[in-house]
Parts: sequence; structure tokens; C-alpha cells
Amino acid sequence: MPEDHRIDHPTDHPIDLNTAAPVDGVAQPTWVLRPDELPAKSRGGGCRTVPLLTHDRGATAFLNGTTLFDPGAQIAHHSHNVLESVMVVQGSAIVDIGGRRTRLQTFDTTVVPAGIEHHFENASDTEPMRIFWTYASVDATRTMADSGETSRIDAEAPGEPGATEAGTEGPVLEIVDLVAAPGAEEALEQAVAAAAPLFQASPGARTYTLRREVEDPSRYRLFVAWDALDDHLVGFRESEAFQDWRALVTPHLAEPPSARHVRHTLTGF
Repeated sequence: MPEDHRIDHPTDHPIDLNTAAPVDGVAQPTWVLRPDELPAKSRGGGCRTVPLLTHDRGATAFLNGTTLFDPGAQIAHHSHNVLESVMVVQGSAIVDIGGRRTRLQTFDTTVVPAGIEHHFENASDTEPMRIFWTYASVDATRTMADSGETSRIDAEAPGEPGATEAGTEGPVLEIVDLVAAPGAEEALEQAVAAAAPLFQASPGARTYTLRREVEDPSRYRLFVAWDALDDHLVGFRESEAFQDWRALVTPHLAEPPSARHVRHTLTGF
């Protein structure tokens, strides 16, 4: 029998199922998730959803999970504010997208843009069906077609702190304006890249992205997502990593950097 090389528990950094485990130099934990061992949320009518990647488990750009359909079960017609992709991973299904019904077999995959009403049904009256879903934003919502009621997808995860209302305390996005000294654009980009590990090792840092202005190529904006405002203003700014960051980029700037913070208000599509 061939040797099984699957490793659930590495000896250097053990990873308990459904719990977080640290990695040296990275503040974000790693996860091994078992859907059958996680809490499920009833969707009604014989359908149960298990969120997998959630904000609380480190999601930065997408959410995913599974939904199990009992024989003959279906979920109500609805739409989302972001693109959704669904793969049938067990059994056979029927998907209704904007009134067009299509039969799906195992591993068939759908892609539905924001705002299009749809739903899934178990095509079998005797066997269960399961889908694996992915939403293209951590701020994904579901709007029910019959009632117009809208709720966050993250709210389906029990105790999920990512299910905060827009404008309340919670995650923030830091926006840093950087202006390169004449001829120092490439050097500044390299310095920002070299600083990425400083932010990734800082507790509460989620993402780190640099964008360059089209109209004035000497101007850049650095976007850093934080779990909370104090993660940046206290945790990072009062650390040695902040001094190292400034030492890397300051020689290549025409003026001191300026920073501000925003919170999510709306995702339209």
C-alpha cells in the first residue's frame, strides 16, 4: 500500500483541527478545518450551512463554506452584493439563475455576478447534496427575494466578530500617502516591498497593498487593513517595526508620509 503523506499535525508547529496555530514571523494563524466538526446553521427546509473561512479565521478577500441539502431540499431565491461561485461537491443539483434552471453534477461550478437572483435545489429525492460556496468579499451579503431582507454572510458564523454593522468599531483600513523623491520611484517600491514582513508580523495586520497613481506616477497609496484601530496606532506605531518601516521608506520620499483610516460602508458589487 502506498505511504500516506498527508500530515494533519506537523511536529514543529502542531495544528489542532478547527483551531488556529502560529507560524514564526507571521501574526495571522494557519487553520485546518473539518466541516463535519464545525457548527452548522440551519437555512430552513432541510438545508444546513457550515461557514469555513470567515473573518474571524483570517479571511481578507473572500469567504467560503459548505451547505448540505437533504433529499428534495432547496433554499429560497436570493441575491448577493458580490460575485459568488458554487461547486457541487456531493450529489446532483438544480440551479435557478434568473429563472433559467440548469441541472448540475458533482464538481460542476457556477459563477453568479452580484445582484442576480438565484437558488440551489437538491435534484435527488433520496440522496443528500452538498455545495462548496465562495464569495468574492468578506463584506458579502444575502438579500432574500421575497422579503428584501439583507444580512451579512459572516453573520452565519456563530460568534463571528466580522459581522459588525458599517461604521461601528471593528476593522479599519489605513491609507498612507507616499510621494517619491524625483527619480526614486523604483527604490521606494522596493523599500515598501522590503517592509511587508514588518507588517505581516504585527498583530492585527490583515493585508498590505501598494498602488501607484496614473496621473502622477510619483504618488503612491499604501493600503493596510487592521483588525482594530489600536492595532495600528498603539500596537504597530509603538513598536520597533514602525521605526524600521520609516527607516526603509523615508530616504526615498519627497515629503513625510501621511495616514488616515476608513471603515467599510458599502459594497455594491
